[in-house]
Amino acid sequence: MAYERLLDRDQQPDQALIEKTIGREVLPVWQDVQMYIEKEFPAYSPELIYYNTQHGWALRYRKDTQQLCTLFPERRAFSALVVLSPEEEQLAQEKINYFNGKIRELLNRPSSLPQGRWLWIRIEDHTDFVGLRLLLENKAD
Repeated sequence: MAYERLLDRDQQPDQALIEKTIGREVLPVWQDVQMYIEKEFPAYSPELIYYNTQHGWALRYRKDTQQLCTLFPERRAFSALVVLSPEEEQLAQEKINYFNGKIRELLNRPSSLPQGRWLWIRIEDHTDFVGLRLLLENKAD
């Protein structure tokens, strides 16, 4: 399924366009995710980047070369890319029963990477945010 993302490299989206794309129903979740990251991971700075032609514009949180997560605005949702090291993946597997079905399914799929995994999570409501929060807790220094 193709998601409607902000793909035009020549048109950097402003906050209003991002909010309009995400939509009123999911916008509170987007805002809660940002507030959570700013509060719990203050060393990670947000930066608006053009990721690639398939995924378009995104809000990436990182400090130096260490990435926390990347958020991709979409029509009526947003996706979060969380890259887990083998140790972080093991911690997530230990908490697997605390995740909703969507994230459990992603964690149960075989990883195509030799070590760790990339999780693409479509965030549509606060239950998805709870799972994202659990994953990010594993990345705390």
